[in-house]
Amino acid sequence: MLMREKVNGFVGVMAVAILCMVSGLCMVWGIAPVVLAVYVAACAVCGRYMITCIGCAAGVAAGSMGIAGLLHAYEYMIPGPVYSGVMVTEKYLVLLGLAMCLMKIVYSRNSRSYVRVIVVMSAAVLMGNIVVYADNMLMAAAYGVVEAAIFMCASVILKPGIGLLYTYICGDASDVERDESWNISQGIVSLMALAAVVLWVVPGEDIYGVNPAFMLALVLILYAVYRTGAVYGCGMAAVAGSIVSVKLNDSRWLMWMLLVTLVMLIGRALTGRRKVSASLFYVLGCVLASVADGTVLWNGSGRETAFYYINIAVPVVLFACIPGALLGAMDEETDPACLQAAAAEINRLTACKIEDMANVFRRLDYTFAGSDEPAISLGQIGELVDGFRRQIDLIGEAREISDEKLLGQIRSLGMDEVRVTASMDSGNRSRYYVAGRTSGQGMVLSRQVADVLSGYFRKNIRAGMDSPSLFFDEYRSAVYEEAARYKGRYHVRRIKKYGSPVSGDNFSVKEYEDGRLVMMLSDGMGSGSLASCESCMMLDTMEELLEAGFAPEYSIAFANRCMSRRNKGRIFTTFDMVVIDMYDGTMRSFKQGASVTYVIHPGDDGNEVRQITSTTLPVGVLDDAECDMADVKLAAGDAVVMVSDGLSDMDVSDHMQDVLKGIRVGDSRRMVDDILGAMIGQGDVSLRDDVTVMAAVISGSEKSSAA
Repeated sequence: MLMREKVNGFVGVMAVAILCMVSGLCMVWGIAPVVLAVYVAACAVCGRYMITCIGCAAGVAAGSMGIAGLLHAYEYMIPGPVYSGVMVTEKYLVLLGLAMCLMKIVYSRNSRSYVRVIVVMSAAVLMGNIVVYADNMLMAAAYGVVEAAIFMCASVILKPGIGLLYTYICGDASDVERDESWNISQGIVSLMALAAVVLWVVPGEDIYGVNPAFMLALVLILYAVYRTGAVYGCGMAAVAGSIVSVKLNDSRWLMWMLLVTLVMLIGRALTGRRKVSASLFYVLGCVLASVADGTVLWNGSGRETAFYYINIAVPVVLFACIPGALLGAMDEETDPACLQAAAAEINRLTACKIEDMANVFRRLDYTFAGSDEPAISLGQIGELVDGFRRQIDLIGEAREISDEKLLGQIRSLGMDEVRVTASMDSGNRSRYYVAGRTSGQGMVLSRQVADVLSGYFRKNIRAGMDSPSLFFDEYRSAVYEEAARYKGRYHVRRIKKYGSPVSGDNFSVKEYEDGRLVMMLSDGMGSGSLASCESCMMLDTMEELLEAGFAPEYSIAFANRCMSRRNKGRIFTTFDMVVIDMYDGTMRSFKQGASVTYVIHPGDDGNEVRQITSTTLPVGVLDDAECDMADVKLAAGDAVVMVSDGLSDMDVSDHMQDVLKGIRVGDSRRMVDDILGAMIGQGDVSLRDDVTVMAAVISGSEKSSAA
């Protein structure tokens, strides 16, 4: 099957080559690829339509002067000197319309729009010939039909190649990602067809001893063999050799180039894909082909021999100047390790989710052993499993990114056989899967790959928490994700009640992989071991439920029901939780019988302090006790302060407000120390209750702020 596919690929390349050689005889398609190449190269520096107009004008002007024989391919193109200006203008307008149309085709996502543009522009070509050759309608119709047919066929074939060329030069993968109707192999074939058309219109005559068509053909062969291997390399050699043989009227150049290609392929098989070895075997192939031919070496004059060597040497110099990002090799077969890496990522997510769910059930069974607490509802378990299914579906919808600029930058780190795929997570944020291995015995840091992805996509990208930190010579996969826009620095201080062996306050701070910072504070009834046990049980239950993926609202309600039925309403605990999304800066507060939470917005004239209070009962009093919720938008520089009731129950609320208005926001540790120092000095806090203060300061991510 693989050999059959290779043969079909070679036949397809030859068919495209023949079509392109025929289309090269027509002035419109002889110059349009060149114009579009100029267009994509100039997209980032000046107006697209302006450079297209200038390029078309330059091409038609060159053809009108007989350069490259563009307007002299057929005598009918310029019937006489009187009509030369009119003919050049008419051909220029048709060419300009075709170029603009082809731009539309490249970026068209609607198949109907694509077909409509093809039909309209084909009709324009036909009408253009009828207008010009009004005196001979039969000839005009014949020429118009031929040009329209060439236009329709070539537009379909050249579209993937032009799109791929755009990504090569402009480094923008978005257009390729939007149009996945063709794969990378079709893009390579189309790009080779584009190269063949350009080669056909390049002058075949010697210019001061240098032959542009001959040198361009060798550069294309060098690139095709290095980039794609045997199938496309031999196809490019056959196409380029045929075109050069026709231009120079000497069929021996076809066999000469095939021999050079054969030697290069032998070198590629022996030494691998290396730029230096490819250049050396190219030189060896040229020497062997020259010796076998012998026409110039043995019978040519010294001047002819010198120019012969120049024509051979210039292509290898040009090849050496091609950026490494454009020389990424395309594997002839997909490495099974790539599929194994993708399967391993799905298995990892599956195992992690099942482990989280198992831990929840085990922990809850241990925590509430012997009680008649309600079980987790089947509906909630169904929602949890369905959410996990959506995560797996997102991996299945991942699209491969084949932009050689990105792959080349990763390979330049020392990686080999690199594959990059992208998908969206449940929060509509990008996730990237990079699979590959190092080319030698060295190692590549995952952080280095993250820096390359960040620079290419212009986003702050980091390696996933469970991703390997290094790439070795064994094939492995790593997950990369958009880093949060913000980050939080937090600090906690806890002071026991005077004479109490333990504090009844317990806290938890955790950063989740999805970018959430969760801060929880629970104060058990009274003080000492019993209060500490109740508050610790509440936090442990919440941690397990949140880790498994249950929503905060459901987790709090479930924990409240369990503790209420377990303790019969005799023992309770307060609960205060803040969930901060570090991607967009939104904060949601959850309170049941908890103390005040303070949100500080720094300003030039002092801090603005917002209080979030609770009027609900503590956890464990009633089965259906409600939970107070409040949403706040945070920005870089803001701070959140959570306190237990040992501090808030003091009759110093106004003083607390004044302290926070004048406090310096920045260092979370210093903030906690300043708050405790200012508040404890106002009353005998240590004799009343346990005291806990938590502070989190929100700041911008370093890469985000730099961008």
